[in-house]
Amino acid sequence: MDEENTTFQGAIAMEETPAEQETPFDRLESRIDTLIEKYEQLVSVHSQCEEKMAGQEARIRELESELGNSEQQRSEIRTRLDALIDKLGRFS
Repeated sequence: MDEENTTFQGAIAMEETPAEQETPFDRLESRIDTLIEKYEQLVSVHSQCEEKMAGQEARIRELESELGNSEQQRSEIRTRLDALIDKLGRFS
């Protein structure tokens, strides 16, 4: 009978203790997993930012090149206009 009583008391003790009781180690493991997930997200965001920045840098180089071409054309037009004004000035 003592054996039945011990088994019954053990069953009660098991029922009182939750099967999923979180230990400090479990909490640590959970926090580490969360940190790893956040780190992976940040790595992904960083990659996306690098790609976007590379695209923007390429666009800046294109625009700078266009600006240089525009300035060169403007200078050539100014020179030609000055020459035409000079020609017209000779006839006045």
